[in-house]
Amino acid sequence: MKNKKFKILTFIILGFVAVFYIFKINSQKNKSYKVKGIYKSQRAFGDDYFDIYEIIIDDKNIIEGKIIDDDYYKKSKGFKQIMKTSRKEIDDYDDILHSIELLEKNPNTIYVYQEDVDKEGHKSLFIINYDLNKGYILDLQI
Repeated sequence: MKNKKFKILTFIILGFVAVFYIFKINSQKNKSYKVKGIYKSQRAFGDDYFDIYEIIIDDKNIIEGKIIDDDYYKKSKGFKQIMKTSRKEIDDYDDILHSIELLEKNPNTIYVYQEDVDKEGHKSLFIINYDLNKGYILDLQI
């Protein structure tokens, strides 16, 4: 009887270990890009902010998105307006804007727009080109 309980307990523990291992491998797969902060705005009242990150991509198709379209330009307009008003604070503003514009013109560039349902007023725009291994994240909290 004790031997049977021991086998069942061992089987359950091995099952938990296997699930944990698979979860760990899958979570590591999602981190196949490096993020470098290139601008962090000063935190305002209520923790409002606007940040810009550069993405260096190691693996292709890690993030799925849509090809640049009219919807992208509508969504990016607000982010770019904030960039423009923060121009004096952003080092290399012209170079960053030019780099984003070059990505936008490239037919292989994709984007992902996200609104955080858990944090009201939080929006992110990912602009990614796998051929160039480059992209940007525009991160806004209002």
